[in-house]
Amino acid sequence: MADQTSNKRVTAIVPAFNEERDIAGVLREISSYPGFSEIIVVDDGSSDATAQVTSAFPVQLVRHSKNKGKGAAMQSGVNATNAEIIFFCDADMHGLSHTLLDEILAPVLSGETDMVIAMRNWRMYYAGFILSIIPILGGQRALTRTLWDRVPEKYREGFMVETALNFYARYWGRGYHYMVVHGLKQSIKEKKYGFWKGLMARLHMSSEVFLAQVSLQLKEAPASLTTGRIAFTNTALASSGIMIGVVAVAASYFGPIAFIRDLFTRELLEDPNAPIINLLLYIATNVGTNLIAFIGVSIIALNILVVFLNLKKLRYLAYRPSATQRIK
Repeated sequence: MADQTSNKRVTAIVPAFNEERDIAGVLREISSYPGFSEIIVVDDGSSDATAQVTSAFPVQLVRHSKNKGKGAAMQSGVNATNAEIIFFCDADMHGLSHTLLDEILAPVLSGETDMVIAMRNWRMYYAGFILSIIPILGGQRALTRTLWDRVPEKYREGFMVETALNFYARYWGRGYHYMVVHGLKQSIKEKKYGFWKGLMARLHMSSEVFLAQVSLQLKEAPASLTTGRIAFTNTALASSGIMIGVVAVAASYFGPIAFIRDLFTRELLEDPNAPIINLLLYIATNVGTNLIAFIGVSIIALNILVVFLNLKKLRYLAYRPSATQRIK
């Protein structure tokens, strides 16, 4: 049925590959949840009894004749529904509850955000800075159909799709929320498939996520965001240039030769014939103090100008899509 508060259809999609041991627990929980209009299980070419276990529940079963990967399974599920809101759930998840499903769906149903991701409770996630430097990945996510449709087809393959959904929600939509949920657990690959096979599967997943992240940032980022990143790089390089200019002016003030000898005292004691230091001493001996001061001031002035020209563009680092750009 439709969600009673928003009148939006909500479909749960469960991609599954050889999940006969765990999928019953997931389906038992979500099939009793009143907020879903329908539940679709996509059997992605399983060789075990995943389909047979699924058939015991009131769900629609979509089957792949061969394994196509998580992204393709998710797409098959989306193709089988016209719901406005999609809830994806991993088939090996433990700890789902109706209360948690309410919390995941509510911000999407209200239009507050385009996606909510529920993260399993890895201890390291509770250190906030960790989640600022690693991809926010999780199979339990509610999102709008329009967000899914906005992701290019080439990123809906394998494990790239979750990274792409995050990217498009952030840069082209209303953003996404995530929550670290105590008690939410998942069977790890090394335990399901054996250590070495599971490790290889994890490395394969990590490589897909990394390549997707690089490709998205280089090819799909909004032009204004790219402008902001270039401005940041220019400003950082110009700041280094200013420091070099300051060093040149200081050298002219204290005496170039004495300044270099004081600056590199330790290095000269270890190697009196250090080529780079001796080159600097040669230049200091043969170039006038006033010229060194002029060069230093010029370097400072030029780089201050670069910083000034790029300051306004730095605001694009806080990019947010305009109303016309936003996913609709």
